[in-house]
Amino acid sequence: MVDVKHAYKDAHRIKQIASSLFKSGLGYYLYQLKLSDHLPWHQRVEQKKPEDLPKRVRIAMDELGGTFIKIGQLLSLRPDLIPKEYCDEFSRLQDNVSGFPFNDAKKIIESELKHEINEIFSHIEKEPIASASIGQVHKAKLLNGTRVVVKVQRPEIKELMDTDIDLFYYFAELLQKHVEGLKNYNLRSIVDEFKRYTLNELDYLKEGRNIDRFYKNFLNSETVKVPKVYWDFTTKRVLVMSYIEGVPIDDKEGLRDWNCDEKIISKNLADCFLKQVFEDGFFHADPHPANVFVLPKNKIALLDYGICGSLTEDLKDKLVNMLVSLVGRNFTDFVNGFLDLGMIEDKDELLVNDIEATVEEYVDAKIDQVDFVHLFNDLVFLARKNNISLPVDFILLAKAIITIEGVGRQLDPEFDLSTSLHEYVNNITAKRLSPSYIIKTFVNDVTGFRDNVKLVPKQINEILLKLKKGELGVHFERKDLVQLEMEIDRSSNRISLGVIIAALTVASALVLNVRNGKWLAVVGFLIAIFLTINLFISAMKERRIVV
Repeated sequence: MVDVKHAYKDAHRIKQIASSLFKSGLGYYLYQLKLSDHLPWHQRVEQKKPEDLPKRVRIAMDELGGTFIKIGQLLSLRPDLIPKEYCDEFSRLQDNVSGFPFNDAKKIIESELKHEINEIFSHIEKEPIASASIGQVHKAKLLNGTRVVVKVQRPEIKELMDTDIDLFYYFAELLQKHVEGLKNYNLRSIVDEFKRYTLNELDYLKEGRNIDRFYKNFLNSETVKVPKVYWDFTTKRVLVMSYIEGVPIDDKEGLRDWNCDEKIISKNLADCFLKQVFEDGFFHADPHPANVFVLPKNKIALLDYGICGSLTEDLKDKLVNMLVSLVGRNFTDFVNGFLDLGMIEDKDELLVNDIEATVEEYVDAKIDQVDFVHLFNDLVFLARKNNISLPVDFILLAKAIITIEGVGRQLDPEFDLSTSLHEYVNNITAKRLSPSYIIKTFVNDVTGFRDNVKLVPKQINEILLKLKKGELGVHFERKDLVQLEMEIDRSSNRISLGVIIAALTVASALVLNVRNGKWLAVVGFLIAIFLTINLFISAMKERRIVV
């Protein structure tokens, strides 16, 4: 059955969109997309193909507001998906819309928290201090006098965004079909990603969990302040957190009034961000000036945790390996590391040459002269050019680095994020050379090997079962079967001996610091060394025989 109400909403919204596109000088594309019938009769006039397309698209998004501003802002974070000129233009989109009536906010608060508003707050300001497409923020006081801010979601915003997202899928198909320059872009995947992020932003519980994680990570910090979430008063549509009094980081006059040192602020911002990346593996993905406040004594506060990036240990290791390779001038490892990010198995020669040409300028430079921001930007452009699908969180990281660099230089023209990044890379390099890190890595590798060995019987049983059912065929050629059996036997013995050596090494390392365990550890290490030498000699002898 057709949802008449939904269909009417879609048709009405399409007319609004078509009218805005025409007014923004994009009428040419309405005819290309066969959407001119949705225009009012007086606007059904063909327009010339515009030259300043990115600007006109941004103007149209700005007028349509809400969901369109959100998708523009998201796209501005994704230079791997769209051309740079569009990213730059979309980054100018400001999510500043007029607030909605306080009575509506009051109804939502009371409905979500199941209490009268005066049973929750001793005072709440009717005028919002900030308003955006998804919600608005009010200052308030809890009954115990604690100053807080209350983030309230707009009425019916979810329904509107659901309608717009459905239309985005519709427009994505039309654009791919009728616009020649967009046929190579996977527009549907862009809408998929936008939908995912939008659903996250519409759920204040998820944002609250993000804030909680940051709060714990910076609990003892003297330079960074993170708001506290009051979970007793937080739901999917209402978020209550501690009030932070500060000024936006780009408010030069406000910073002067508070006697702030812009050099110290930019350094604190850089250190804050690099800690998020290299220590926590969880970072604020949209640190533009409106989301960064400055407090007294040059302390900074991060706001709006709707979009965050998360680095898995594997991705963080790959990123660190690339940076360490750059520091060590290991060009081959750097190239391989970049290709591994996109899981490229077939390393096309032209692609490798393209990467080499891109990073060539950084190879001969001193490490403290490497512009990491420029490097990240180049790598993202390279990925888009060669249709390499990089991890989303890596892209968010690259964009966040570029944003941090821009904000820092607004404060201090001499600010250079590469300097702080250089310090982190040196610390990581030194850490990786420490005995504790080597032992930890070795133990993890042995554990991984052990886990893989555990899977072997199960895998063998699966193969035998398939053979029994006739689902798997095996063809043997009886050539040098005896030799093959001997090779398998030798390999098995070596694997067993390798496991014994690994176990001895780990055990010796573990008892090294145990009281009266030093001599036992020495004996264990000596036995492991002796077995390793024997294994090596055996392998070399066999190599000579084979040769």
